[in-house]
Amino acid sequence: MDGSTARRFRSELLEWAEENLREFSWRDPDRSLYEVFVAEFFLTQTPAENVATVYPRFLDRFSSLGAIEEAEESELAEVIEPLGFYNMRSDALKQIADEHDTLPETVDELTDLVRVGPYVANATLCFAHGEPLPILDRNVERVYDRVFGDEWPDSPTERRQFADRHLSTDRPRTYNLALLDFGAAICQPEPLCSECFANGYCEYYQER
Repeated sequence: MDGSTARRFRSELLEWAEENLREFSWRDPDRSLYEVFVAEFFLTQTPAENVATVYPRFLDRFSSLGAIEEAEESELAEVIEPLGFYNMRSDALKQIADEHDTLPETVDELTDLVRVGPYVANATLCFAHGEPLPILDRNVERVYDRVFGDEWPDSPTERRQFADRHLSTDRPRTYNLALLDFGAAICQPEPLCSECFANGYCEYYQER
């Protein structure tokens, strides 16, 4: 796939986003770094629809790291329980709150936090501050793998570099949200290729 086709995909994905992005409360552009972090921390291995049922109640009770620090771990676990992994999540949040008054604001510092990886760190800073940082989860990797075919690298490091090269640096927040939602709505495990704007050049579709 040449550079012009890659630019076409980026442009058409952003156009698709104008009508198709999902609405979740944590996507409000006025959300604080902490509020976005909580959402991204919960969204790991958990459907967004499930997080939506817990997120507002969690923020009502724990509006800051200070509120988490003052709470009993059992209180955290009680609110998080519907999401699963609640002991692991409550343990991690309690440790983060015990060690930090406020969240750090760089990728390196965020990934130093317990159970925070590159995806959560990049997503938090991109969606809260608009930083041009790529994100990779299973949905996004599936999209890139199918659309770009053999150009999609094998190694994690090269995949991050690939995602960084293809990021829309002028609209990173919208582009990353669009990748997530496109993977969830169209480029699903069983893809809806007939509804996909990229089926004229998608490597996966062309080889079917």
